[in-house]
Amino acid sequence: MVLPSPTRPVHRPRGVTALLTVLALTTTTAIGCSAPTEGEETEDGTVRVALVDAAPPSLPLLAEKNGDFAGQGLDVRISSHPSTRIASFAGSLGWRYDIAWVTPAEVIAYASLEQDLTVIAGSYADSVENQQAQMYAAGSGTVRSVTDLRGKRVAVPSLSGALFLAVLTSLRKAGVNADEVRFVQMPFTSMSGEIGAGEVDAIATVQPYMGGVEAAGHRPLGDPFLSIDSPAVAGVWIAKRTWAERNPRTISSFVAALNSADRWASSHEKDVRTFLSSALEVPRQGTAVAPLPDWDTSVTPEALAPWIEAMASSGQVYGSLPKAEDLVWAPPEN
Repeated sequence: MVLPSPTRPVHRPRGVTALLTVLALTTTTAIGCSAPTEGEETEDGTVRVALVDAAPPSLPLLAEKNGDFAGQGLDVRISSHPSTRIASFAGSLGWRYDIAWVTPAEVIAYASLEQDLTVIAGSYADSVENQQAQMYAAGSGTVRSVTDLRGKRVAVPSLSGALFLAVLTSLRKAGVNADEVRFVQMPFTSMSGEIGAGEVDAIATVQPYMGGVEAAGHRPLGDPFLSIDSPAVAGVWIAKRTWAERNPRTISSFVAALNSADRWASSHEKDVRTFLSSALEVPRQGTAVAPLPDWDTSVTPEALAPWIEAMASSGQVYGSLPKAEDLVWAPPEN
């Protein structure tokens, strides 16, 4: 099967920077929203999905194009959100969106404020075999390991979120305190040039930029996500718990469609790369070499527990830490 040229809804943002949002909470733009109107709902098969234009959350785009949603009797309407910061769209869940893609760090942070959210499915996993993130030291510098980052300048996309949490965890496990490192915020697009110019000593970046950074001779220090867990669940799909409780069949059909798209993708890698290049509007060279995400809809409390531990250790949560078993939605028994 060959994917036709995708047609993009007018509400999706365009531009090469779309792919740069992978696992980085770099945008703080908020969507204005009104309070949702609660009422009786029936499962009519309509699902409004919010995602960022990046490779890890892109499986619904494949499912939409291949007809997997239609095959499950779903009318899925996909919108792009400019940020993975849950605070910028959580108020729209149940009103503007039904299901949204976020990182585990964001779910835990928001759940610590006792918000009505639940994880309905996993999105993708980061593993030794499929590394979607990496820390690099300048090839001309003296840094040989994470331990050597004391007193050094490290570029990160943001001082919050999943990637930053993973970097903090990598440092902590190497015996380096966060206050011993000077963090410099900058976009992924600037990191390669800045480390090459000696403006920073190390960077934390993601696919598809890892190949270019490594080709420039910079030294890999390890995938920070693997300091959380190995493999690590690095993205999830969430919904309001009240919506999930009213729509169990819809959720089951949504996950089944994603799994169908994943099975197709596993044997059509070239077509998937072509599709993602067009759908996400990034240059072909950006998706031609980087490994595709290891999409995986499975998620368990045990998979989220390491993220909770990491957030507790880093001091990134200001409310009460949730229990892992309370984060994952369990469908009702028949």
